[in-house]
Amino acid sequence: MSRRWRVERDARGIPLCWGETLDDLAYAQGRSAAIDRAWQIEVERRRSEATSATLLGPSDWDDFAERADLAGIARAAVAGLDDETLAWVDAYVSGVNDGLDEGGSRAPEFAATGTQPERWERWSPAGVFLVQHVLMGNFGHLLWRRHVHAQLGEDALDLLSHEGVPLGGSNAWALTGARTATGAPMIAADPHRVLEAPGIYQQVRLATPDIDVSGLAFAGVPGVPHFGHAGSVAWAVTHAMADYQQIAPDADPVVPHPISPAGVDGDIGLATMRRLLLARTVDDVDTALDGWVEPVNAVVIAGADGRVRERIAGRLVTIESSHSPGGMQIQVGTPSSHSPGGMQIQVGTPSSHSPGGMQIQVGTVAAPAARRDLADGEVVVHANDRRASVATLGEEFAAPHRAHRITELLGGRPTWDVAGLAEIQTDTRLGSWPTFQTLLGGVAATGPAEELRLCLLAWDGHMDAGSHAAALFAAWRTELVLAVAAHPLLAPIHEPPGLAALFAPWVDPVARVGAGIERIVHVGPDWGLPLDELAVQALVRVAQAPADDRTWGERHVAPFVRAAHTGTPPSGPLGGDGDCVLATAAAPGLTDLCWRGPAARLVWSLDGPSSWVVPLGADGPADSPHAHDQHDAWRAGVLHTRTTVHDEETT
Repeated sequence: MSRRWRVERDARGIPLCWGETLDDLAYAQGRSAAIDRAWQIEVERRRSEATSATLLGPSDWDDFAERADLAGIARAAVAGLDDETLAWVDAYVSGVNDGLDEGGSRAPEFAATGTQPERWERWSPAGVFLVQHVLMGNFGHLLWRRHVHAQLGEDALDLLSHEGVPLGGSNAWALTGARTATGAPMIAADPHRVLEAPGIYQQVRLATPDIDVSGLAFAGVPGVPHFGHAGSVAWAVTHAMADYQQIAPDADPVVPHPISPAGVDGDIGLATMRRLLLARTVDDVDTALDGWVEPVNAVVIAGADGRVRERIAGRLVTIESSHSPGGMQIQVGTPSSHSPGGMQIQVGTPSSHSPGGMQIQVGTVAAPAARRDLADGEVVVHANDRRASVATLGEEFAAPHRAHRITELLGGRPTWDVAGLAEIQTDTRLGSWPTFQTLLGGVAATGPAEELRLCLLAWDGHMDAGSHAAALFAAWRTELVLAVAAHPLLAPIHEPPGLAALFAPWVDPVARVGAGIERIVHVGPDWGLPLDELAVQALVRVAQAPADDRTWGERHVAPFVRAAHTGTPPSGPLGGDGDCVLATAAAPGLTDLCWRGPAARLVWSLDGPSSWVVPLGADGPADSPHAHDQHDAWRAGVLHTRTTVHDEETT
């Protein structure tokens, strides 16, 4: 008797899932996720339900998840689904539950903690998706801006909360056929996230007799919502850096929580995730994304018919003063290029579930979101930068260096292939170097500090793994950050913000000065910060420190955030830095370790082989042969060609 689904794995352990129908396919994908990533999805499910302390020990997370009502939002997101999408989600959950016993037996963490994987409910995938994004948006930046405003006043936001923010960084670009060796469009992308073991993205190949889709899935969530290649169409996203979250006015002062479109609408876009699997054309993907909720993404879409399109997808929340009870009005809408502030809203009826006496009004799509088709021979580059299509949607954007560098490199050849685009993804030119080069060129030191200054000025500005000069630059930059952060003018930002430790990455004053040091170098003198003096002090400190002969790559290794209790993932020297196209971000002032970087790299070709790679590997258990077998290729910038799924039935 033939089965309606199967799961195979290619030579690198990547699951190749097949189903007779889309629901059969969802079952196969869920089962493979449970078998390969049982511990990972157990942790994320518990985090969504505010019960992670059972596995990970006490932390602020469960309190935050409960206050943010992640579980309630997940339940609401499933309760409002259409019948087809609900059946699809249910099939995925059934697959997860049927794979948990096998997956649990492969994951030594369960034995180490004396626990067993628990059964999933139909809302569990929605909860996992929320966990991955609730602190990915602008909420943390809002907390920092609030702290700076309270301590130094509104004007200080220009100094301490501007371009170059932490926790933002991805690249995606698309080329029309006139710019490719095959004559068909191509997309290159590398999403930058906190580097985890196992990785946040799971490579999958999903097929039925009618579809064949490759992409990056979130383990525990069906479909491939952010990066997919469906044969005749492909898509990729970057964070649009929109202010789609707001601080809840009635939030706890120690563990505040955001108001987000998902929380107001009771929708996280599950129907869109299903529709993307069925897309065949650029228009199909574009139409599906009209239902996208959050995060607000900048999307590139390319079709085998030669069309390439960019658009913004998602919804925003605004809180405005009104005469409603509680003095607040919350609106949700989709970004639009045809409205003031980049958003157009059709206001619905007041919600009966208004928290804290606030009147909540939910907006529906009132106009097509900002979108544009590329002319033949054109390229488009998204790198979280402030561009016309997104500039009105937020306050914090990444510095333009990555976008400018990718554009510059793309201009160096008339046509490109997969190998060439992969080479761009590992470019190590530090975009902020000219700013620091100018600062160093305008000062003078003596003795060993002067020798260090001249050495740095002779450096080529590339954060290569084997470069000792790059390591010296990083050491000097760290000392400059520490000197600036310690200056009396900035003493007020060191006052405790009164927030739980969970929010430390966003409100740590040294981390924020380090993330924005280039901006501070530009405008700091207007604030009375003696940047020339501080730059020399930093040179002296590095010159007087014990000799450190390590290269940048030896200092810049990835420790990988782990929820596991067993196994140590490999690392190895890394090139790049936050302002490089190879955005393996350190935390200047705190550490040279790489805490964030490309969670995957891919090149989608609409005519010819497509390729991808992830850090570590496809499988979860540390003792699996496929837990780390892609890591050396990832470090070297090598991509692997996708494996083909055959659609014949298996008995």
